[in-house]
Amino acid sequence: MSKISTLVAFPYELARLPLKALDGVLSRQLPESSAPRTTLGRAIGSADKLAGTLMRNSELASRGNDRLERTAHLAKSEQLEAEAAARRQEARETAEVARLEAARQRKAAADLAATALVEAKEAEARGKQEAAASAKKAAAAKKAAANKKAATRTKTVQKRKTTVDAAAEAKKKSARNEAKVLLNEASESKKAASRARADAEILSELTGSEKQK
Repeated sequence: MSKISTLVAFPYELARLPLKALDGVLSRQLPESSAPRTTLGRAIGSADKLAGTLMRNSELASRGNDRLERTAHLAKSEQLEAEAAARRQEARETAEVARLEAARQRKAAADLAATALVEAKEAEARGKQEAAASAKKAAAAKKAAANKKAATRTKTVQKRKTTVDAAAEAKKKSARNEAKVLLNEASESKKAASRARADAEILSELTGSEKQK
């Protein structure tokens, strides 16, 4: 670089001092990739490049170009980092949504299993009740059939007994009647015999009287 270019650039360097001072202050307080520093770096780099081009100061123009490239790289890095952070946040949100959905599905599955268990227990209880009721009904039907059979048998036996009793009573009555007839006949025979003896006695008395006469 020639002395003339250096002399021409000197006033610019003086005018640039406030920006340089501000850049030093920001560099101590903010990271290089922060928005204020990249904005200031882009402004300083553009000014250096423009001044170097106008003043034909290749060193100044190169410095400005380097500053712009570094700022662009930092901005790009910041953008990429922001995008990566956004993707990480999205991934975290997606993972959280997936976790919540998995928890919801687990709870739904647990509720379904609990409901199925309750329904199974209720079905088992209903089955037992129905089986007990069926067994009770079958036992009642069997008992009723047995009672009916026993009643029929008892009725048959009672009917037979009644028939036998009636026959026996009829036979007994017939025997009594026959005995009564025989007694009557015996009584009549006895009376006839008495009358015959009386007649014989009378006849004998009459015969004796006749003999005495």
